[in-house]
Amino acid sequence: MRLKNVRRRLLLSISTFLVIFLLCLILPKGANADSADNSLIPQNNFYVNIISNTLASIAFTNKTNQDSSGDIKYTALSFLGIDITNPISILTKQIAYFDNNNGNTDVVIDNESNGVEKRKASVLNPFKLDDNQVSKSEGSNVISALYNPKLKQTLNNAKPRVLIYHSHATESYLTSDNDKSKNTFNMDLRKNVCAVGDVIEYELEKNYGIAVIHDKTLHNIGDYNASYMKSGVTLDKYLKEFGDFDLIIDLHRDGVPSSFKNTKTKINGKEVAKFTFAVTQKNPRYAKQKKLVSSMIGISKTLFPGLLDSREVWLYDKGIRFYNQNKSDNAVLIEVGNNNNTVEQAKNSGVLLSRIIAEQLNGKN
Repeated sequence: MRLKNVRRRLLLSISTFLVIFLLCLILPKGANADSADNSLIPQNNFYVNIISNTLASIAFTNKTNQDSSGDIKYTALSFLGIDITNPISILTKQIAYFDNNNGNTDVVIDNESNGVEKRKASVLNPFKLDDNQVSKSEGSNVISALYNPKLKQTLNNAKPRVLIYHSHATESYLTSDNDKSKNTFNMDLRKNVCAVGDVIEYELEKNYGIAVIHDKTLHNIGDYNASYMKSGVTLDKYLKEFGDFDLIIDLHRDGVPSSFKNTKTKINGKEVAKFTFAVTQKNPRYAKQKKLVSSMIGISKTLFPGLLDSREVWLYDKGIRFYNQNKSDNAVLIEVGNNNNTVEQAKNSGVLLSRIIAEQLNGKN
């Protein structure tokens, strides 16, 4: 009998909020809801009456001449994050899926001729982890599990799932925080972005059973402007030999003036370079790539808060030859840190990126 009562109350609660939701869609808000004059807020009587009738524990008073901030009931609801002028806020408290606040990403749009514009884009994040896998923050240091043994599968080198290559393979990092050199390109594979690719390859194969091809061709040597054309030829070669991959990464590092600060954070006591994505929205595969990038962003935010750069995504119109993202639905361009980061910081990020990739590829099965 007690179980039946609980079910009956649950169904009643769900029905009530569905009714509120439908009414919110059909009926308009008060004409002055967006006014800067807060004294007009209580005039939205319709919603107040609905809440008063459905939530017996709260008896609202309709005082058109009283500022809502002076009413303890409005104050109490505000403290709980509920805005009676926006009934959707009530639903978001009851149904977490409607709360997009955790999925907002900073998107920087570069129109290549009109400069840079910063916008907000909402990304739904369906990614979930057990409580003991979610990161925790201790001051400025994030504590998170580096590995998830549940993701490990049997390695099959005959069928590589991830391809890593570099259109600008010689993009390099500082050797240490005391390195004052101005060189931003280095053919030493231990000091450039290839070193990060090595870490990702090692981590994916050893800890998650994901076979990786890491191509270290120096496409930007010689005719730098033809880098993406040359890397596109390399990509075509692998696509012809193996078919498509589960994930194709053109791995870069950002280039900034030496006066700029490096982009880093601290996770598990280690300094790590932040990373970001670059996407071309006019390439014919953009829609599927957007879903892939959004999913990886959600995983990164859940596992390693602060690892993503504040921009998160560079969204370009066409870029250079679409950055070869027109060749596969699973092609992404990732930039790890910038030339003011140390190679150690970038390699530490490679460890974290491998976990994100493993969650994306093995955690959704």
